[in-house]
Amino acid sequence: SIVARGRAEVVALTLGAEGALLVTAGGVWRAPAIDVTVVSAIGAGDSFMGAFVWAVANAEPLPEAFRWAVAAGAAALTAEGTQLCRAADTRRLKQKVCVQRF
Repeated sequence: SIVARGRAEVVALTLGAEGALLVTAGGVWRAPAIDVTVVSAIGAGDSFMGAFVWAVANAEPLPEAFRWAVAAGAAALTAEGTQLCRAADTRRLKQKVCVQRF
């Protein structure tokens, strides 16, 4: 409803163990969570949003930026303490992200 009412053009929402959701006026995409061994959830949302913004700033299409975001969030889950995602882990996990359009 946020997008439909014109309050935002893009809504990217993390759903924890349920994955993530991306909504625009042009479509809705969902990505199930990637199966990783969770070490710490600290920084997962920040990593998700940072990767999404980075990918959009680098002219990636929104579904591809969403894929980067999901991978980065999952990568952060595997890092100890307050570490954010690592680039190598994000690239590796990106291959496992399944984005479905609804």
